[in-house]
Amino acid sequence: MAFLAAGVLHRPQVSALRAAKCAPRGAYRQLRRTMTTVKMADAGEATGEQVAAGPVVPEGFKPPTPKTFQVRPDQLLNIVSGSVSSLARAYSGAVVDGYSLSIKNGSLSEKSTTLPAARPAQPLVLFDIESCPFCRKVREALCILDLEVYIYPAPRGGVRFRPLLEEMAGKSQFPYLIDPNTDFAAYESDDIVTYLFKTYGDGSVPLALRLGPLTNISASVSSGLRAGRGMSTPSKKVFPEKALQLWGYEPSPFVKIVREKLCELELPYLLYNTARGSPQRITLKERVGRFQVPYLEDENTGVKMFESAEIVEYLEMVYGDKAAGATAKVPDGLKGVMPKLQSSDKADN
Repeated sequence: MAFLAAGVLHRPQVSALRAAKCAPRGAYRQLRRTMTTVKMADAGEATGEQVAAGPVVPEGFKPPTPKTFQVRPDQLLNIVSGSVSSLARAYSGAVVDGYSLSIKNGSLSEKSTTLPAARPAQPLVLFDIESCPFCRKVREALCILDLEVYIYPAPRGGVRFRPLLEEMAGKSQFPYLIDPNTDFAAYESDDIVTYLFKTYGDGSVPLALRLGPLTNISASVSSGLRAGRGMSTPSKKVFPEKALQLWGYEPSPFVKIVREKLCELELPYLLYNTARGSPQRITLKERVGRFQVPYLEDENTGVKMFESAEIVEYLEMVYGDKAAGATAKVPDGLKGVMPKLQSSDKADN
């Protein structure tokens, strides 16, 4: 369970990636051939490139004690609007595909009766805008299917992953999903959702995700209720070398406000989906002694913490426009890089 190193996916050759920009099948095969995965150099090691100023945690900072079912008074309206936002989507993503509830030895048992026990060898990759209704559809599908996914946020005005996607795949359009386990890479949300359920489910797309225009309308209403949070980015921020890690599930209003801040600050993260019935709930409880989301681990600073409001404050304090080392430009050493974790460093499953 240690997190001691990080991997990066270096910029592939542009011509090969553009050739794969939209085709849902066969597109990723050539893309994979041009990618080179390497280990991140240790801090201070000579790499021939400008080294990014690392995030700095203010002296005396301590993660808060986790509390159950408590909302800070100043966050009440925020949580209420997040709850109504999820209600507009009928809380799609709250439970895994094939969710089953039973009682064993006097205790509740939650699981999926349809999802395969074996999970993909590698997390999927999603270029995402938190407030985009089409991105939401894909995130819901990933949550229902209990899939781990690297999120590379691309808010309006973003300078890190938005230009990278355009160079990689030919246009800046979202969502864009890459599955390194197969030969799939595509933009269109409906194509992505169909692919995910055919590949990692029983092939049947849930009703909430296959109503066509009605799905798009409800997803748009859901995003609109959040008044554009997670849509744009500040002019300056701190760019981390390593991906953060977040445990949570799509319709949780507490998780949502954390995802919004991660998106606004262009912070890449590995998302462990924890819908009801997900084994990740048990894994998280074994890892930290309780199940409560959101839960964030930041390998860049060593900080591990619960509590959504405090997580948002931490992210703003360490990575926001007033943080030490905040800059308007992506450091040379991080350009064209998609931060990832080595398989030995991410959370054990």
